[in-house]
Amino acid sequence: MIAIVTDSTACITHAEAAELGVVVVPMSYTLAGGQSFSEGCMEEDDTAEVQVADGIADVRTSQASANSFFNTFRWLRRADYEILCITISSKLSGTYNNAVQAARRMQGHHIQVVDSLCACSGLYLLIREASRMIGEGSGLSSTARQILRLRERVRTCFSVDDLAPLRRGGRLGAVRTGVSAMLNIKPILELRDGAVVHTGISRGKIDQCNKLVAFCEGASGRIAVESFLGDDAAARLSIKLAREDREVERRRVGPVLGAHLGRGCVGVTYIEPLKQ
Repeated sequence: MIAIVTDSTACITHAEAAELGVVVVPMSYTLAGGQSFSEGCMEEDDTAEVQVADGIADVRTSQASANSFFNTFRWLRRADYEILCITISSKLSGTYNNAVQAARRMQGHHIQVVDSLCACSGLYLLIREASRMIGEGSGLSSTARQILRLRERVRTCFSVDDLAPLRRGGRLGAVRTGVSAMLNIKPILELRDGAVVHTGISRGKIDQCNKLVAFCEGASGRIAVESFLGDDAAARLSIKLAREDREVERRRVGPVLGAHLGRGCVGVTYIEPLKQ
C-alpha cells in the first residue's frame, strides 16, 4: 500500500484527502494578537481566511516542521505503508527540506519525497495524478519518477490586488514599486521553475480576467480556478474558461498562502497537454 503525504498548501478538503488517500501535514499561521493556528484540510467556511486578510500586515506563517513529517512518516510505516510525499515548491518554503530531513531520520526506507515546484492547485493536481497512478498499480519509485516529469508541465498564472504581502514574505523578485496601486493596474504573475515571477500587468478586472483566460488558451482537461476571498473574479473567470473539452474546477486558497497573496488574489492552474 502507498500513502500520499502532502502539506496544507495543497488546500484540499477532508473529503478530497479521504478520496485521494492523502495525509496532510499542517503549516501554521499566527495572527497579530499572537494567536497561532494549525492549517490542515480546508474547512467548510472562510472564517480563517477573513481573519488573515483583515490583519494581513501582521500575520506570520510557519512551514510544516521536520518533526511533523517524521511523526507522520513513522505512523504510516508502522501501518506498513510506503510513502510518497509531495510538497510545496522548495523555492517558496523550507517545507520540502524538512520532509527530506524527516525521511533521512527514517533512513529513507520506502519513502520518496518530491519537490512539486508548485503550490496550491498545482500541488493538488499532481496529487490527483499520483493517486490515479497508484490506483492503476504504479509502484512507489515509478510514481515518484512520473510526478517529477509531470511537474514540468504544470502551468500557474495568477494576479493579486496588492504586491505588499508577497514583498513582505520575500517571495517576489524586482517589480517596480506601486505597480498594483496606480491606475487600477494589477500585476500578472506566474510560477516558473517553482518561483514567482512577474510577467505583465492588467488594467482593471476585465483585463485581468482576459489575460488569465489567454494564459489557458492551449489548455484542455482539468483547469483549476483558485482564489483567496476573490469569489466574484473567480466566478467570472470560470465562466469565460468554460469549453466542452475542459473541466473547470473552483478552488479556495487557504490562510497560509493567503497571507502571502492577499485578499482578491485569483489564478489558474492546469497541466499542459503533451504535444502530439
